Amino acid sequence: MNKLEVIFAYNTLIVLAGTMLLGIAAGITGTFLMLRRRSLAGDVIGHAALPGVALAFLIYASVAPEAGKSLPVMLLGGGIASGLGMLTVLWLRNVGGLPEDAVLAIVLSTFFGAGVVLLSVVQASPTGSQSGLRDFIFGQAAAIRISDVALLASIALGTIVTSNLLMKEWALMCFDEGLAHVLGYPIRLLDFLLMALVVAVCVAGMQAVGLLLIVALLIIPPTSARFWSDSISPNIWLSALFGAISATAGGIASALIPKLSTGAIIVVAAAIVLTFSMLLGTKHGLLLRWHAQRAMRLRAKGVPPA
Repeated sequence: MNKLEVIFAYNTLIVLAGTMLLGIAAGITGTFLMLRRRSLAGDVIGHAALPGVALAFLIYASVAPEAGKSLPVMLLGGGIASGLGMLTVLWLRNVGGLPEDAVLAIVLSTFFGAGVVLLSVVQASPTGSQSGLRDFIFGQAAAIRISDVALLASIALGTIVTSNLLMKEWALMCFDEGLAHVLGYPIRLLDFLLMALVVAVCVAGMQAVGLLLIVALLIIPPTSARFWSDSISPNIWLSALFGAISATAGGIASALIPKLSTGAIIVVAAAIVLTFSMLLGTKHGLLLRWHAQRAMRLRAKGVPPA
């Protein structure tokens, strides 16, 4: 089978469609997350999912020991745990009066510690070998099915629609929360909706890139977009584009190279896009800044720039 046949094989196209949709949803959501200065929130959600996944497996194994693992049940458990993690972050931030970075670090370490404890319990159980928890930690994009693509498509569509409907409110909340509060915007509700969207993207992305790497898709594409534009709307669509490019490139590379981790290579592809943007970005790219500084030095010396 040649390379084109591998790329256009049915299973490969399913994986590419799923990862591309995940890249789009993560890029858009991550833009607001980065502007909100909550880059670690995706990491918190990913790590917080581990105890939920492990606990869901243990409960399902005790109820139906002969059925093996259930992916929907484990995803549901991960989603509930991630949601509890983000609610804990919001509660500690609003009630506890703790600094944002301290709150994120506390919740991340606590939930992940609980997940490691439960993971050891799962591995010691008679059905522990069936759990497949390693796939949730590091991702297994090859296991994406058409039903997963449909789920990711609905999340991507929901992300696009929600971000367009709430762009003004979320942007104001991100840039000047005090003004948004004075103008009567429901800050807590807007914050909750944003975090709920992040949780949905993270839970859906566990199967593709794993709970430890999903944060990269939330942060790297929006960071790349910042080197091309300072306006929020172009940043959103550039983030979606860079997320889709990174996910597609990673999916193709993993299809062509056997035993290559899809989640890891997607992150590497995103890092390459970030490097390209840092060098050639038309707004804050290093080459553009170097050329502008060189022109200033030449003008200071009375030499017209070339």
